Amino acid sequence: MQSTWHSPNGAHALSVKRDTSYGSTAQAASAGQLAWYRDTAESSMADIEVTTHKTRQNGREALWLEIDYHWAKQSEPRKRLEVFVAGKTGYVYQLLVDTEATSQRLSEQARLFSTARANLLIDVTTT
Repeated sequence: MQSTWHSPNGAHALSVKRDTSYGSTAQAASAGQLAWYRDTAESSMADIEVTTHKTRQNGREALWLEIDYHWAKQSEPRKRLEVFVAGKTGYVYQLLVDTEATSQRLSEQARLFSTARANLLIDVTTT
């Protein structure tokens, strides 16, 4: 399951995904996702540099990634912020916010990512 939202001006993409593609832990899921990103032919992402932080999300251990890159056929720098957290049911939740790496966009991105993380619900069931 994946849902993606783009800001009206196209400056930001926000995506949330729940799956088991790369395993059932935040570490496995982030490693698998990064391997896919590094395959430029598949992801179109190039010159990837990653900083990883241990964090907590909804009271659970999580990984927060800061990914600097550019699209393969463009030179403009981009930044992607992601958090990976394992749910109780074997799924891993992935939240990301992607934008151009300009000072204005990065400030907006930080606010969007913080708000999205504060509202990310893990293992919620509806009736």
